Amino acid sequence: MRNLGRHFCFFVILSAFITGCTSEPKPAGPKLSGRLFALAGDRNRGADLLEGNGATPGNYQIVTSGVLEAVASPDQAKLLYTNKDGVMLRDFGNSAVKSLIKGDSFCLAWAPDGNHFSYKQKSGETTKLFAADLEGKSKLVLDDENGSTACAIWIAPDRLVFDRFVGATTKKGSEQLKPNTTTVATVGDPVKLKDTPRKWEVESVCAKSNNGFVRSADQGKLLIGKSIDHFESLDPLPAPCSECRFVGYAAQSCVPFFVEQPTSTTTELFYLNPTNWQKQRPATIKRTFAPSAKALIKSSAKLMVIGDAGNLFLVDTESGEIVSLLDKRGESSDNAATAIIPVVWIEH
Repeated sequence: MRNLGRHFCFFVILSAFITGCTSEPKPAGPKLSGRLFALAGDRNRGADLLEGNGATPGNYQIVTSGVLEAVASPDQAKLLYTNKDGVMLRDFGNSAVKSLIKGDSFCLAWAPDGNHFSYKQKSGETTKLFAADLEGKSKLVLDDENGSTACAIWIAPDRLVFDRFVGATTKKGSEQLKPNTTTVATVGDPVKLKDTPRKWEVESVCAKSNNGFVRSADQGKLLIGKSIDHFESLDPLPAPCSECRFVGYAAQSCVPFFVEQPTSTTTELFYLNPTNWQKQRPATIKRTFAPSAKALIKSSAKLMVIGDAGNLFLVDTESGEIVSLLDKRGESSDNAATAIIPVVWIEH
């Protein structure tokens, strides 16, 4: 009996050892690679531009402070940002910073070719929309005395669109712009303005292939513009869902990603094949996100960074696995002005 007891104890210990050695390790979750820049803080007062990298997740350094807006160039090589002094241009390659525009500026947007951008400035009730090159040479696009022009979006290297809520006459009085419409501006010499037959809300345009997503103001349904240059071919979303939200294109490609939150605890993530626009590879994320959450998607479409309130998350778009990129969660807030916003993800 004594020997049997000894054998039994040995068997229990051996079994525990084998079980411990053969148990599958817990998955480490997705890993961030490259450099990530994000805005953190109150952007109404001036936020911090942070830089982190995949080698040391959670370790973010302040690049500059007092940033009101920041947008990366289509090739991810440069960054336009505004502060109290005006519009600045930062080169990610050599970290050089150049002042382009003086004065309080807002509504930054890049042209698809990365050689021009637009911005707005306000004086009293008057708002002026400008287009400029990377030397800071500006051209007036619209002088809006009513201040009712929305931020512009570029749909071609020389064309941008903006919504208007009040009618106006152009500077020389030669053209009448209708109220509650969308205007296409051709930035040439001179600038030409033309109203579209209907009002559209352009959500995003892919710089690589000129397709985009548009909502008709009267119906509110999301439409695909296969050639958004002149709002020519608009088709309904082929994968309808009750609460779909477009969250962005994969970097350097035109693969569009969407999220839907079918429950209070889960989010469905899917993308559309830009060739046939069919729904592809849905994944379930065990978390919901605020409507103000911002996303950056890797070129290969394998990973996504989401900024939601006081945190940054890295998501595996195939499995739905999610990890926090911050050591400690910040103060939770649905206020878009105080959220942490990913600005650009430089993969290489």
